[in-house]
Amino acid sequence: MPAVISLPSSRLFRFTLTATLCVAGTLHAQRRPMNPGGGPPRGGPPGERVEPAPLPDITYDTTTPEGAARAAQRRFELLRRNNLPTAHSSRPSNCDEQVGRWCYWYDEKAPKSIELGVVSHGRDSLMRVLDSLARIVPANRWIVGQRIRYLAEAQRHDDALNAARACQSDGWWCAGLVAFSQHMRGDYAAADSGFRLVQSQMTERERCQWRDISLLIDDDTRQEYRRLPCGAEREAFEDRVWWYSRTLYGLRGNDSRTEWNARQLMVRLYQDGPGAYQFGFDEDERELLLRFGWPRYWARGGGDPRSGGFSIVTDEASPAYRYIPAGNVLGNPALSDSAQWRLHRPPVIGRYAPPYARTLVALEHQQAMFRRGDSALLVMSYDVSGVKGLGDAARRRAALVVAQGEQPRPRITARDRASVRDTMSVSGTWGPMLFSGEVWAPDSSVVARARYGVHPPYAVDTRVTVSDLLFYKPSGASPSSVPEALALALPTERVVAGAPLGVYWETYGTNPDGEQIGLTVTVVREVEEGGFLRRKNEQLRLVRQATPVSVSVNDLTMRGHTTSPRAVQLDLSTLKKGAYIVQLEIEVAGQYPLRADHRIEIVER
Repeated sequence: MPAVISLPSSRLFRFTLTATLCVAGTLHAQRRPMNPGGGPPRGGPPGERVEPAPLPDITYDTTTPEGAARAAQRRFELLRRNNLPTAHSSRPSNCDEQVGRWCYWYDEKAPKSIELGVVSHGRDSLMRVLDSLARIVPANRWIVGQRIRYLAEAQRHDDALNAARACQSDGWWCAGLVAFSQHMRGDYAAADSGFRLVQSQMTERERCQWRDISLLIDDDTRQEYRRLPCGAEREAFEDRVWWYSRTLYGLRGNDSRTEWNARQLMVRLYQDGPGAYQFGFDEDERELLLRFGWPRYWARGGGDPRSGGFSIVTDEASPAYRYIPAGNVLGNPALSDSAQWRLHRPPVIGRYAPPYARTLVALEHQQAMFRRGDSALLVMSYDVSGVKGLGDAARRRAALVVAQGEQPRPRITARDRASVRDTMSVSGTWGPMLFSGEVWAPDSSVVARARYGVHPPYAVDTRVTVSDLLFYKPSGASPSSVPEALALALPTERVVAGAPLGVYWETYGTNPDGEQIGLTVTVVREVEEGGFLRRKNEQLRLVRQATPVSVSVNDLTMRGHTTSPRAVQLDLSTLKKGAYIVQLEIEVAGQYPLRADHRIEIVER
């Protein structure tokens, strides 16, 4: 039978390996590659019984600390296999991905298996052995490494950090174990610094291989990447990829990058000692670990009834999201839309399960961009009161982040004590940029996020330009500045049917002596045509209803200023529920009409 991998999770990934246990409890197994189409293995006619080859006996010199430690580890791994809980799911008919002889799929609904107490106690006994031997030979690389591995497996991350700090091995190994443990504890800033120190102690070739992200990027990006020689230019490319890959830009440190470094370290720990399968750690397993992470849970699944075999099923950390954005997003993030940042957008080449984001939902919000000289003021209003785990959280954190350029130069406004409903603003350069609005609760591991490219309303070689539209709830006098409008801003792009809608904007470059301009604000239904929303990237085409909501005025711009703030109030009571486009059109003598638009949805009370 083939060795099959499956990695779900409760949103997990599963790996399965056909194995047979003999009466004496020694593990026997056979591994074969699958056919390219995922069918039965080659090697004999149907019904042929293939006898599994026994695992060769291994003896260790238990008079030495390392020999005693290796013998104890082997006993534990055999104990684990003899006491596997029953897996709750089986391999589907089709693989999501096939890597060599392994079949991988992602299952959102599969529950993880609960480890039996005898296995937990066995791991505790192994760790006591490793603890005592590490005190005798603190410079032994293998003992301290496996000690950290099993402490991490038991989720004793504080103990793992203390053990790593007691390491006395030569080279970068101890620093790597410290950074690994800091990553597992969620101290990503310290882990990021630690792994940079580790790489600084490597040879150029070793550092290049360690940092190589070829397994995680799509074909087009990989071709560009491989043209770069090892060195500063290649490392700058990698750092750019890792910056944009972060789940939260407002979180200190870069946990996506430290996760990759942690996986590289775990590869070396698995290479140095037996894992769940005890058949050696080959290149296929290395690729799967680097792309999807290492096992967290093990279970016993179905196997080949002809040989009395069973499957070892391993579940990875969950929920796991797409690790690296697509190449077209990395190439120009400022032109991306929210759909391109979806958590499971195919093809999923690698996955990462950030422990602080066990729930990740869309952020209910509204954003708009206003010009301030050569700079832009980007504002956001949000509301997470309806998000379970955020609305009722004792503590929330929030960040508004914009980034521009080949190498991201992020501008961040962050709050450690964020309100359930609030407004935020950040400055950037006037022009296209990537926007990310983020609110999260560390205690409940819930994240609400909005991420997509934004840009000013279209205007080229014109004297007069216009800002975005900002929707607000009318209350008394109309706002005459961004702070006044932001104080009334809707925290969403949804409006209750029958409620009035305020629209605020600014016009730039107007004659300080005052000049006449024509203003028209129109609300029309967003129309689907051929299955696609008729929206604009460069130019919106509106299909007007028979009786659209429309307001037209001849306006005199502000005297003594080149910026003219304006606000209008719209009566939407004649409109039925659904999606609409609010469009502002400005006519100025001597130039083409300017347009700014914003989507809104009318909902019932």
